Amino acid sequence: MLYLYHGTTSVCAIKARIALEEKSIAWTGEVLDLRRGDQHRPEYLKLNPNGVVPTLVHDGRALIESTLIIEYLDEAFPAPPLMPSDPYSRATIRLWMKRIDDTLHAACSAITFAVAFRKELQAKPATELEAHLARIPDMAYRERQRLSIAHGLAAPHVAQAVRHYDKYIAQMEEALSGCAYLAGDSYSLADVAATPYVNRAEMLGMAGLWAKRAHVAGWFERMRQRPSFDIAVTRWLTGADRRRFGGPHEEARKALSEILAGA
Repeated sequence: MLYLYHGTTSVCAIKARIALEEKSIAWTGEVLDLRRGDQHRPEYLKLNPNGVVPTLVHDGRALIESTLIIEYLDEAFPAPPLMPSDPYSRATIRLWMKRIDDTLHAACSAITFAVAFRKELQAKPATELEAHLARIPDMAYRERQRLSIAHGLAAPHVAQAVRHYDKYIAQMEEALSGCAYLAGDSYSLADVAATPYVNRAEMLGMAGLWAKRAHVAGWFERMRQRPSFDIAVTRWLTGADRRRFGGPHEEARKALSEILAGA
């Protein structure tokens, strides 16, 4: 049996849940309350020293890093395959996932904290907020959070984050102009990995990124129609999640337009 430590809206946890559902793998797990700081509990840090989700435990062995986890799932449970046999196609899929790991994930985090989590964190007493930040082991991530909380959408790294998102969506549009899925004519780990980030952009009021990119819009609608989307994404949303991401995000939409106009 597989045991997954995950969060309700964590994009990385959603990647793992989508892969599990697409491959019809039985699993159980524990939802960590990331806003409460469950990921910093000493017993969890023994499994994942980075203090993030997801962590997958299989046969008593822990795996971390969502990209590695979904590749592991595809190799350990071969059917149905989410990686093709062709080496070039496999490399293409890994490039899509590398782009997420290299730039898009940090961009997603920056915008999320500036739009959805900022007010909640600002309401905390200063000592509690500092304690929250101090528990984050990654110094660069900690400072990006600090800036997002302090300055919101005006934080300098947030503008760069929006531009990273726009670049990724543009790359998707180009790829999808010639095929139904990101890496060809078959659904793959590239689509698994990208889905949570496009969905998060919509939740943050950033659907304008693909308003004039019909191929991305069509792809995202197809992803939402897959049974795995409802099971791995929608059903996990709590009332608190819906309030945080429910919008309206007029401020985000306005800032997005201004940033892209000056890009």
